[in-house]
Amino acid sequence: MSAGVISPERLSEVLRLATALADRVLDAQIAGRPVPADQAGALAKAAGLLHDYGVDWPPLLTQALYGLAPDTDAAVVEPKSAVALPNADLDGLSRFFAGFRKGTSKP
Repeated sequence: MSAGVISPERLSEVLRLATALADRVLDAQIAGRPVPADQAGALAKAAGLLHDYGVDWPPLLTQALYGLAPDTDAAVVEPKSAVALPNADLDGLSRFFAGFRKGTSKP
């Protein structure tokens, strides 16, 4: 993977895929099914990438991320072949999402 500027076409594809994944996550949350940790992580990484490039999140992505926040009732489970993720920084992700919660006001 190379560092640098991502083309608008690639950002558009990331946005499309993140929206599709957010739809699956919300469907699982509504049905009371657990959300696999790899899907939750992929959604968080996509949201971070979009944020880094100044792309506004679609409401579906925001809603899915709020549902995955640690203080909600949403269940997140490890995949069956649980493998420790060396680059997973759960505390960092929690702080990352906390910044968005403080920045938004609910009507």
